[in-house]
Amino acid sequence: MNGAGKRRAVVTLPRAFVPVAEPLSTERFSAPLTTAALVFVLPLFAQSFYYLHDFAPPYLLSKAWPLLMLPFSLYGLVRLRLPARHLYLAFLAYTIGFTPFVSMLQLGNGLIDALTTTVKVWPLSYYFALSAFLFWLAPSYARTRSVLVWLGATTFILMLVLWLLVPTSWYVNNPELGKLFMVEDERGYRIYMPMFFGTLFLFYLTRRFMLRPDVLTPLAILAGFVLLLVIYKQRAAIGGALLVCVYAVVVSMAPRLRLLVTGLMLAVVPLAIGYFVLRNAEGLVQSLGGSLTVRQTSLALAGNFLGDDPWRWLFGVGATTRFGSITLAQIVGNSNFYVADLGWFGVAFEYGLLGALLLAALYGWGFLTVVRVTRGLEDDPMALALGDYILYMLATSAVYSLVFTPGELGVVMALAVYLARERRRPPSTPAPAGPISFTVNPHRVRTTDAAARRQTPA
Repeated sequence: MNGAGKRRAVVTLPRAFVPVAEPLSTERFSAPLTTAALVFVLPLFAQSFYYLHDFAPPYLLSKAWPLLMLPFSLYGLVRLRLPARHLYLAFLAYTIGFTPFVSMLQLGNGLIDALTTTVKVWPLSYYFALSAFLFWLAPSYARTRSVLVWLGATTFILMLVLWLLVPTSWYVNNPELGKLFMVEDERGYRIYMPMFFGTLFLFYLTRRFMLRPDVLTPLAILAGFVLLLVIYKQRAAIGGALLVCVYAVVVSMAPRLRLLVTGLMLAVVPLAIGYFVLRNAEGLVQSLGGSLTVRQTSLALAGNFLGDDPWRWLFGVGATTRFGSITLAQIVGNSNFYVADLGWFGVAFEYGLLGALLLAALYGWGFLTVVRVTRGLEDDPMALALGDYILYMLATSAVYSLVFTPGELGVVMALAVYLARERRRPPSTPAPAGPISFTVNPHRVRTTDAAARRQTPA
């Protein structure tokens, strides 16, 4: 047979026997060490222990965390060109550099007391600190997402275990004695769990179900809300989480179905709420009990203190500390005065309308930044859940002051920016060795040194 008529025998090896090079790991340390580091630092960044003085070691560590993370904050500020950093700097300059002097003029604070009142806004620096920490630790996308998911699931598991095992003698009715296990006249026994990761977990499950429907995920979401209603009992937080989950479901629908469902909701929901409120107005007021009374009292006292002084309305009056020589409760003459329960009015009371406007811009721009950096990742439920969490904070801001746990915004934005960058990195591309410039362009990641620029695809 001549050469033209020859046939070559081609042997195809099974796929399992084809040698494949392992993808280059982008992580700086071993898998157990990276996981342990994330599990340790993420709750501290998310302010999980910031108000739980029941446990002194994590509580004190959480209070000192902004100072301990200061080197990372400075690195993130100087070397990482993060989105929205200028707006962060503007708000920090206003609240840390200007408001303390306002409190000295309006409330008679001393210099040390005035500067101490800024402690609660220091966690805003977590945006820079966590971004720098993640850049240094270099955890993979899959590992970071897995840690977030497991922290969220563990929140609900731990809540149920504590509810079943902790004796009633551990519950207290005075927040000064403890804030984890509480008993109240209106809500009875409840556990005030840190819910950052738990709430993010519910949003993640909702987004994942809408992308990949199954049977178990809705049951997990339902179980989460049942635990919140039975054990957590924080009404505004539960309502806000439910509202955001409904929003996630609606926006994930096909355009025509989304339009139909939105129209039905706009037509039916207001009528249903109005009917419920009219039929149960007296019972609703009684169920709110002392919580509503305290808020009404605080609102009236705050309004009277601001009075008709335009400078107080514009720049606020600042705040005091419970360790200072005088407190706001003493100034207004009522021990049940809590600015943190007044939502946006409380922000305006402390920082003025100008400060409230800056804070609203910070959260609004933060949401837009998360949406922009995660554009093109519509198949990623965690990226979508991070944007949902900012909406959740805005939805509950009518009741809870956004400066109560400001670190949550920084954590969400830092995670969104980092995960979006890691998701777009090819598996075989190592992490850049030098400082990186994070941009909001979802199709391009630029670096600031030549070596990293050669390693990172445009």
